[in-house]
Amino acid sequence: MPSRLSLLGSIAAIAVVVSGCSLLPQKDTPAVAQPASDSAAMQKTFTLEEVAMHATPEDCYLAIEGKVYDVTEFIASEKHPGGKAIIAGCGKDATSMFNKRPNDGTPHSEQARSFLPNFYIGELAQ
Repeated sequence: MPSRLSLLGSIAAIAVVVSGCSLLPQKDTPAVAQPASDSAAMQKTFTLEEVAMHATPEDCYLAIEGKVYDVTEFIASEKHPGGKAIIAGCGKDATSMFNKRPNDGTPHSEQARSFLPNFYIGELAQ
């Protein structure tokens, strides 16, 4: 008949194994990757020529104030308040269009600016 101490030791060992812990040092265990910060993850730089290769509604990059955005999904969602007007900026530096909309000459709202980070993919090469 096992002693109480031996029985408790066995229960503790089973609890450790069941909980995913190990009392033994783990060798060759890969380190858990830490999520990169937004600035570290977004170090890609695009030339204007590279942006120009994405000039259709099905593949639309645009540059605004030195940053590059992939707005393809936004176009596909048909949620742009200006409708298809956004397509005029595909494959271009659309800074002037964004800051002075062709239909009325007014800049986009702060709300529109707040959406830009959702589509950010990199920087425009100078």
